[in-house]
Order: sequence, then C-alpha cells, then structure tokens
Amino acid sequence: MTEIIAWVCASAGLVLGLAAVFVPGFPGSAVALLGLVAFAGLTGFEIVTREALVLATLFMAAGTLGQVLGPALSSRAMAGSAGAATGAAIGAALGTLIPIPGVAWGTAILGAAALGGSLSVKGVRDWLKGVVGAAGGCCLSGMLDGVAVLAIGAVLGLADYLHLPG
Repeated sequence: MTEIIAWVCASAGLVLGLAAVFVPGFPGSAVALLGLVAFAGLTGFEIVTREALVLATLFMAAGTLGQVLGPALSSRAMAGSAGAATGAAIGAALGTLIPIPGVAWGTAILGAAALGGSLSVKGVRDWLKGVVGAAGGCCLSGMLDGVAVLAIGAVLGLADYLHLPG
C-alpha cells in the first residue's frame, strides 16, 4: 500500500510540475522534485537512492537557474540594450523572492523596460529589442523548466528500471 501512495506522490509531482511550467515564473521542477522526494522517502530510498535525488536536485537547480537567466540572456541575444539585459536579470532575481506565480517574469520585463530605457545609448529601437527579448526569454525559461521536470521524471524511470526487487 505504501508503494502505491509513493507512486501517486511521484506521479502527482510530475503532472503538477508540468502544469506549473505554464504558470509564469512558477518553478515546476521544484514541484516535480518534491514528488520524487516523497516517493524516495516512502519507499525507504530503495528505488530512488540518495545519489539519484542529488542528480534530480541538480536538474531542478538548472531549471530554476534557467527561470532567472532566461530573460536576461534572451534580451542580449536580441541585441537589445545592455541596460535591458541587466534590468531583466535584476528584475527576475528580485521577482523570485516574491512567492506569487508570474511575479518573476513580470519583474523581469519591467526591469528590462526600466533600465533598458534609462541606460539605452542607441535609442528606442534597442530598448524595444531588449524588452521583447526579455519577454521571449520568459517563454524560453518556461521551456527550460519543463525540460528539467522531464529530466526529474527520467531519474524516477531509470531508478525504477535499475531497481532489483527483493
């Protein structure tokens, strides 16, 4: 019975983690990791070992880092103003401190608009490119978080495959 509850926890974590990818600025990979940790604890770390949890935590950290860096890197990739990229990075970092879905992306775009406009030397065109790049980076960061959720699911699948019962 405990193993069934463990599988329900892991499955719910993965499903909710994938659903959370579509909520702006919400770390779906953290939700998926929570389900995996519950699974590991309920099964006595026999199927998902502590080493597998460390690997899954690294995937979650990469997904979360992508959430923060995506807007800034994308703003620079669009050849926007340097101020827009800096503003997006600062805004995303500050937004992650507020535990409300969507705030990190909103503050990234606001930061890109504010600093991009005030620090733009080349004009409105570069400012706009920076803001559009930051918005596109928000979408990219959601996809990176989705890949991290899938990687956490792969850790569970591989650990179950490699587990020798009895």
